[in-house]
Amino acid sequence: MIRRTPTMIPMSDADVQEIRDLVIDQKSRFEAKQKTLLAMKKVAEHPIQPNDPETLPWFQLLVAERNRRLGIPAPSTGIHGPSTGISGPSISGSS
Repeated sequence: MIRRTPTMIPMSDADVQEIRDLVIDQKSRFEAKQKTLLAMKKVAEHPIQPNDPETLPWFQLLVAERNRRLGIPAPSTGIHGPSTGISGPSISGSS
């Protein structure tokens, strides 16, 4: 292998500082990317469960939004439990 003398580029102190700042920026972006990839890996390994108390309100909002878009009436919860949405003939004697 033939060796040659290194190329010397004249640089000022500002140029050196700019390069140092760029290296710091690149390192911080790389670390942020690694953190994001690690978080994505954790989510892939342990998907969100609908029964998870932390995500239950989120899932309820998703279901409510889906039902609203599809025109499905929201179930009403009362003393007798959730409504089936089926209405039948009334039992009262007035007709």
